[in-house]
Amino acid sequence: MNTKLILAALFSFSALMGQAQDDFRKTHNIGVGINHHGADSTLYSSGNVALFGDVDTLRGVQIGNFSATVRRQLRGVNIAGVVNAVGSDMRGVQISGVSNLLQSGNGVQVAMFNNVAGEGFRGIQLSALSNISLGMKRGMQIGGTNICSSYMRGAQTGFYNYADTLNGSQIGLLNVCVAHPRGVQIGFINYSRDTLAHKIGLVNVNPNTRIDIMTYGGTATKTNLAIRFRNRSTYNIIGVGTHYFGLDKHFSGALFYRIGQCFNITPRFSLSGDLGYYHIESFEENSNSKPERLFSLQARLNADLILGNYTSLFATVGYGDTRYYNHARRYRQRAIFEAGLAWRLSRNRHFYTAADDEYGLKGYGADTTAFAFDDPMRQKKHPWRAALEAFGINVGVQFFDRYVMNEEFAKISWSSIKNNIKTGFVWDNDQFSTNLFAHPYHGGLYFNAARSHGMSFWESVPYSFCGSLMWETTCEIEPPAINDLMATTFGGVCIGEVTNRISNLVYDDRLRGFPRFMREFIGTLICPIKGLNRLLYGDAWRVRSSYYKYHDYESIPVHFAASVGYRYLADNGALFRGEGNPYIQFNLAYGDPFDREQTKPYDYFTADLQFGLSGNQPLITGVHLLGRLWSMPVTISNGADMVFGLFQHFNYYDSEPVKNGSDIVPYRISEAASIGPGFICRFPKVGNLTKLEQRIFVDGILLGGSLSDYYHVIDRDYNMGSGYSVKASCLMEFGKVGSMSFGADYYRIFTWKGYENKDVANTNPIYLNAQGDKGNSSLLVLNARFCLALSKRINLDMKVSNYWRDTHYKYHDKVLSDTFDCSIGLQYVL
Repeated sequence: MNTKLILAALFSFSALMGQAQDDFRKTHNIGVGINHHGADSTLYSSGNVALFGDVDTLRGVQIGNFSATVRRQLRGVNIAGVVNAVGSDMRGVQISGVSNLLQSGNGVQVAMFNNVAGEGFRGIQLSALSNISLGMKRGMQIGGTNICSSYMRGAQTGFYNYADTLNGSQIGLLNVCVAHPRGVQIGFINYSRDTLAHKIGLVNVNPNTRIDIMTYGGTATKTNLAIRFRNRSTYNIIGVGTHYFGLDKHFSGALFYRIGQCFNITPRFSLSGDLGYYHIESFEENSNSKPERLFSLQARLNADLILGNYTSLFATVGYGDTRYYNHARRYRQRAIFEAGLAWRLSRNRHFYTAADDEYGLKGYGADTTAFAFDDPMRQKKHPWRAALEAFGINVGVQFFDRYVMNEEFAKISWSSIKNNIKTGFVWDNDQFSTNLFAHPYHGGLYFNAARSHGMSFWESVPYSFCGSLMWETTCEIEPPAINDLMATTFGGVCIGEVTNRISNLVYDDRLRGFPRFMREFIGTLICPIKGLNRLLYGDAWRVRSSYYKYHDYESIPVHFAASVGYRYLADNGALFRGEGNPYIQFNLAYGDPFDREQTKPYDYFTADLQFGLSGNQPLITGVHLLGRLWSMPVTISNGADMVFGLFQHFNYYDSEPVKNGSDIVPYRISEAASIGPGFICRFPKVGNLTKLEQRIFVDGILLGGSLSDYYHVIDRDYNMGSGYSVKASCLMEFGKVGSMSFGADYYRIFTWKGYENKDVANTNPIYLNAQGDKGNSSLLVLNARFCLALSKRINLDMKVSNYWRDTHYKYHDKVLSDTFDCSIGLQYVL
């Protein structure tokens, strides 16, 4: 860590308040306290209360409403609502709502989302999500995620731990220690390169562990999918089974764990024995004849025959004793017969990661004379053409709604337009997907009408606003909606710029025939307005020998991954009562956030899209876009980098009640118009850890939507309002093995304009003009994702997410709910 890292966090936040950033040695303490300046202009403080606290030396207590920074020396307590930063020589305590940054120190850090400490830190870090300490000599990390890269003596406690060198102990759900732990690993899964380390857990893994995917059936469960971790003479099995025989003909399920001992008879044949515990769900209401859940203790003898380098055949005989949970009375006992196949995972093939080529496609198109944006003939801007096209979009959609769909709202007249202007803006009652996704997408069409006619990012923003304003006031007989204007403008800018840039990845004017047709077709699907203009102006079929590419991968690298698999959505948090369906997911990282040259808006953005292939659930279940508008990168002397910036966010979560379950909607929330500060930290590569990034974002939600338990008017069952969100994530890549990431998103939306004091019974719903139930709603999303390399391009992709909703109503009882979803699939990395 370096002082520049510490100071950058505070001064970048201060940039939003209009303060200068060019002189890091200048103190900006916006507050009051017991302060005095020394002869050398050093600011000493015995007590300081500030909006932005910033002192050189502190011997007392500093409280910053937004941030609190000590540059030189701290002997006390440093408290901030968002960020703490200490430059060096800390002995006291840091407390922050979001993040702590420290260089050197002997104290204690406390933060809700993240701790970062470097150099001589010895104290204790406490965090709800993650801790990062680049060399903790002693002490302890306690939090959701712990990372100590290179040498640590203390103990780590959390649901995930990583330590490149550890002489202490690790306690957590998942423990990873690369080099020589002298202590003990206690957790659900333990990994260590040192096979002599003491490991106490359900699964113990070392570099020699053989990992098999098992599929089998038999008398205990009809179908099973399991993972076997086999060491020299012991093994562990974790799996899930369906249709537990003996309950009834309906679907039921089992979650199980087995531990055993194996004996190699020949190089290809082995015998083994194990004991297992099964948790069984019947999905029925508890009764004397049909218990809701059971547990089973089972013993097995197994025979394994290796068929090839990656496959084996096995058969099992055993015995199971199944009992009730509440009184342990026997439900059933019987013999077990099973057989199946096992596939070994290859862990020796090359994994294509940041260590080889950080963004996968770097180097493609290095000839800078080939790019369309360098063509002198395409430099001219056409603002009036763009305006005419935005006008035409509204006319075309309005005519389609009126004369093809025969929609009542589209039967406009001069009288309806006059009435809309006279009535003014209201909050409408369209359904969730219409207001918070379809309208932003529509705004992207206006935006790209300008972008495809040569307008810059900022020059294109007014087209989204004016296009939406025209539609709201003239193209419907219903009064104009303020929420539509906001969602279409802000969300349209985000979706429009993302689709504009993604479509540039597809086009190549050198091609002919079917390859050219497919690229034009895909590009038009991604960005319809650009595709339409390419048809109108002949670019769709014009073959060029120069200026033929539309994206420079050398300047702006791109990383793309697509996943296909099976997703399980729980009903009200039930382990085996939910709905499964296939899914498709796309992940795109565009640009390098630490690049000092490519700094225009959206030269860096990320896009994560998830589609559910189920008739019961929405087609679009998740859309998560993050675009950088402005940034200030800082290079750290020891190889770590940090960039602070202003980011635009678009997040959309949608679901429906699960099939044949309760009527509870698992989750539904959106931030269609959101912007705020954030920082991204990239730490040096150490050992097997080839990439480590930490991200923190705090943003204001201008318009968002959250599920309502009481408001049901026309098509709306959600509240709208404004608020804030905080997001934190940690990304780790482990060379040839794979990668993992952890994240936490917290959304808080306040509904200010309720309906409770209105005459609802005698009010036309379209003129009700309410945001929903007065109150506030919060959603906390925790997710973990693991990608295990199967080959150079193919990964095993596993993800689990938990959703906690807490909604407080002013005139109704509050509602708490929680649920989860999990998925497993194959990921292709391009």
